[in-house]
Amino acid sequence: MKISKKSSAEVEKEYKENPPRAKGQWTHVVEMVQKSGQAVEVTDLSKGQVAAASRKFKEVGLRFRAFYKDGTILVLPAKSEK
Repeated sequence: MKISKKSSAEVEKEYKENPPRAKGQWTHVVEMVQKSGQAVEVTDLSKGQVAAASRKFKEVGLRFRAFYKDGTILVLPAKSEK
């Protein structure tokens, strides 16, 4: 690891020029399902992509069914507490 000193002005300039990290594809799917309240089906995925999506959906509390062999995942909005 290499550490170098920079002035605050230099760091501010670099900070403004470099955009923040883009949202991930699964974050977009989560937001879409949460906003619309509609179920979605995502297809043509690899097994690794299905696993990554499953982790994300489980983390945020969405209901889903993963079909690793088919490369498909079904995503439903979380059930409302009544």
